[in-house]
Amino acid sequence: MALSILPENTKLAYCIGAQKAGTTWLYETLRTSSQIHFSRNKELHYFNVIAGKSDQVFDLRMNTVKTLAKELVSERGPKNRRNLRVLSELADLLSIYTDAPEHHEAYLSYLTQGFSGQPVICDITPAYAILGAKDFSEMGSLGESCFIFILRDPIDRMWSQIRMAVSADAAHVADFQTACEARAQHLIDSKRLPKLERANYRRTMSELEAVIPLHRIKYVFYEDLFHAHTMRDICTFLGISPISPKADLRSNSGRHAMLPEHLKHSFREAFALQYDFILNRFGAATPARWQVNSAQRVPG
Repeated sequence: MALSILPENTKLAYCIGAQKAGTTWLYETLRTSSQIHFSRNKELHYFNVIAGKSDQVFDLRMNTVKTLAKELVSERGPKNRRNLRVLSELADLLSIYTDAPEHHEAYLSYLTQGFSGQPVICDITPAYAILGAKDFSEMGSLGESCFIFILRDPIDRMWSQIRMAVSADAAHVADFQTACEARAQHLIDSKRLPKLERANYRRTMSELEAVIPLHRIKYVFYEDLFHAHTMRDICTFLGISPISPKADLRSNSGRHAMLPEHLKHSFREAFALQYDFILNRFGAATPARWQVNSAQRVPG
């Protein structure tokens, strides 16, 4: 039966953030807790799709279903087994998009499949960071809910994202370092960097705080994420028992390449508004890495 509200005495926690900001690590760490329920898929991409901001995600999922359906053969035996299994999973996932506007029963029904009374239900979809106040308000209206927003130094995050993108195209890359630098220069020349929605912490935080009370928002710096005290703070925020993070559990660290100083300088200029906003907002609590990369010092 579809659920229109959360199970009683249960909190819904959303985790948002930019790409390469540590959400996969947090997901793998939180999954070790018996007090948190997750759906079968790590990133549901529900609110961003229904808001019309991630049509490519919906199209990819729908086209995958169509492709797999075409590959089915009209015969008995094991040939269809895998495709039918994947089709069943995808059809179940796609059902979350079948409700009328402002109705979320299908999403909550999918999200709570297998739920067994945990105090927290978690949806870790970093792309929710692109949403606006109206969307955050809708998310916040689904029972008792809270938000964890992971912030990573903009220069480090962008360089990590570039290295990941180049690695994915490794078959066509002769020199990894050169390819990373070329991609970075292309982004700089395009003037797109200051406009990247998921890297615009100031915009996301302003939209979120316009409709969600501060006590329901937890800001976490990526640079602090892997420390035991940070996980204790997150667990306290969620109202669950402490989790001890595994020191060797690092997700998607990627290939190494050095960021040349001239590219770093251009990145610094592109992200200047973000650095100013975060350093003014968090002051001495801002990790040293942000202060080094921004070429600013915060007294304290």
